[in-house]
Amino acid sequence: MAQPTIFNRKQGIGLILFLVFVGLIRVFIYFLPQPAISDYTSADSLYIATNHPVDTIILQPFDPNTADSLTLRQRGLAPWQIRNMLRYRAKGGRYRTQEDFCRLYGLTDSTYQVLKPFIAIDTMPFYVERQERLLRDSLRKDSIQKRYEARKDSMQNAYQQRRDSLIAIGKIHEKKDTIIELNQADTNDLKYIKGIGGYVARQIVHYRQQLGGYYSYQQLYEIERLDFVVWDSILPHLTIDTTLISPIAIQTASVERLMHHPYLNFTQAKAIYETRRRKIRLSGMADISPSILTEKEAQRIRPYLQFDE
Repeated sequence: MAQPTIFNRKQGIGLILFLVFVGLIRVFIYFLPQPAISDYTSADSLYIATNHPVDTIILQPFDPNTADSLTLRQRGLAPWQIRNMLRYRAKGGRYRTQEDFCRLYGLTDSTYQVLKPFIAIDTMPFYVERQERLLRDSLRKDSIQKRYEARKDSMQNAYQQRRDSLIAIGKIHEKKDTIIELNQADTNDLKYIKGIGGYVARQIVHYRQQLGGYYSYQQLYEIERLDFVVWDSILPHLTIDTTLISPIAIQTASVERLMHHPYLNFTQAKAIYETRRRKIRLSGMADISPSILTEKEAQRIRPYLQFDE
């Protein structure tokens, strides 16, 4: 009976070629020049430290920021701890104090206490780094300050130019240390006083027209919606000429004319009108009953009533 074949023709050729390929690789590795121990990189030293554990710990000074993996392995660190340290340093991490080194993951307190006297960290790079950082910060602050001052000067110049142009065309008024007569000043005159803008000036003139003129500075406090005005700083720049008041001719005034004055309401205006009709002629405030006007109200309205024709 014929013996079964283990390999067919193609499988036999493939096996022969594989053996030849393996042999060539071994010959190539054999003749490849080996580097000296001093030529090992940190990765090579880590490989040696990982695969060739030390029997005894060498307690000598070392800097964890510059020590290679062989040195760290000789100090008793585990390979995985060394890999973590190298990754930490590769990302820019630095140990600035001995206490920083004790935070190494997996490092026991007892091992740290043994190594602590031999941890010698060179602080000079940190000092140089700090001085460089302070210099950069100082230069950056100086640059920011210069840009701020230049922008501030530019804005002030632009503001002044804009203000000068508005003053030239009369849209705003340069404030002056001047005296303004209150009963004949228009809004433009009032705006020369510091503290009086366009809105305040219009309200002052409008209330003056309703009254028929001002006879007291205190009447400015009666203007509605001007509680925010600091009148104490404005009043020294005002003067009042009471001869410019436009009084009401009481002998001929209608109810409508009387009631339009801010100091009289409809009831008071009608009562004064009816009193005049009964008496035919009013000679003075004494002819107006106190039931119509209180003493305070009579004193307030008196400058605006003309009894003599």
